[in-house]
Amino acid sequence: MANDWLFNVLLILVAIVVFVFLVLPRLRKSELWQATLTPLSSIIGSGFLVMAPLLASIVGVYATYAVTGIVLVAYALGYVMRYNISNVESPSLDSEPHKVFRVPEYLGNLVLVVAYVIAVAFYLSLLSDFLLNFFGINNILLERIFTSTIIVFIAIVGYTRGLTGLERLESYSMTIQLSVVAALILGLCLFNFNFQEKVVFAREEFTFVVQIQMLAGVLLVVQGFETSRFLGDKYTPEVRIKSMRIAQWISGVIYIVSVFLLLPVLTNVDLFNVELSSIISAMAPVAFVLPAMLMLAALMSQFSAAVADTSGGGGLLRENSQDILSSKVGYIVVSISAAMLVWTVDLFGIIALASKAFAAYYFVQTVLALIHNTREGMFRSLAAIWRQVLFVALALILAFVVIFSIPAEEEDTEHKVEITTDLISDMNTVRLNEIHSLTVKSGYRPDLVNHSI
Repeated sequence: MANDWLFNVLLILVAIVVFVFLVLPRLRKSELWQATLTPLSSIIGSGFLVMAPLLASIVGVYATYAVTGIVLVAYALGYVMRYNISNVESPSLDSEPHKVFRVPEYLGNLVLVVAYVIAVAFYLSLLSDFLLNFFGINNILLERIFTSTIIVFIAIVGYTRGLTGLERLESYSMTIQLSVVAALILGLCLFNFNFQEKVVFAREEFTFVVQIQMLAGVLLVVQGFETSRFLGDKYTPEVRIKSMRIAQWISGVIYIVSVFLLLPVLTNVDLFNVELSSIISAMAPVAFVLPAMLMLAALMSQFSAAVADTSGGGGLLRENSQDILSSKVGYIVVSISAAMLVWTVDLFGIIALASKAFAAYYFVQTVLALIHNTREGMFRSLAAIWRQVLFVALALILAFVVIFSIPAEEEDTEHKVEITTDLISDMNTVRLNEIHSLTVKSGYRPDLVNHSI
């Protein structure tokens, strides 16, 4: 079936149909859909593809159950963010009852903006690396110049066109990604229908404790929904809450379905040394057009994730400065900072810090929600009691993630699962912990490996 021209043409047509649907004026002019694009771009990245081999390497055939649990925990964290938009953000933080939130909120935002800057630099560096290596170019100077050029482009669009301009960039890249995802899912459905073998993986066995630590790190693969929190200069709290929920619904379905359908394909992938090139090559038996389509989706995913995090970072700086800095100026600050990182530091060496920073930010937000619910009266209703239990549980989970998680694995641990960013030739090996910290979004990232290729 993989070499059946009719089948391959069908997949291309499906991608085209989805693309045409997503660019219809009704969607492009929809305020809710436009508000959904930023968190959706940040969550998905290319994690939908790399999440499966990552989880298969950790828990084997139980990967579908693992990703379902991760998606549910992430949705609960999204609930925390939505609760805070309604109850912590909306009331004036200068009012006496809400002064208690101001300092932790401010510090948490500072941590998050640093994570955004690192993520933007990392995503675009991977994009440049992928693209240049595709043409057989392996030159760090050219890679940095190309990365900086893209950053400047995003900064110019953000400053001159504002959030609307950045959303338009996200719209183009996200439309391509979703089109490819639709074709991939259809191809995998038919492949699975004809798959008769038993799904068995050759992988390293981890202890239960190590598996839990690694899964805690993978949680950040689905990071990115919090970007809705910082789009307040254009959207009302109601729109941001609803769009965040929709983005998590769409991304959650994509993650769970893609992991389930990819497992049979991964039986031929070396899970001891997971490489992006091997993941893409594994799609050839499904349909020979998929590797090229996935390469395009990988580039778009890195770009859209970088744009989304630039949007979130700019809005966050506006909020933290109490509107002294506009979001447009915030985009410039994030871009300049990202460009400086590209030229001065080893991004692969610090990306794990961004992963921890995202977890720390979620922890602060959960504590703020917990404090607010307690002050309002945790026993005032059954819903308030359940919220209190949820917030406490999430705070404990996030504390565990910050302290004990293995962002797919630490450098000093013997349990190594590596991903190489080389799609065409030899490229630098990227540890899952580094990609994963990106919340997977890196071109073919699992999260940072959260946040994706």
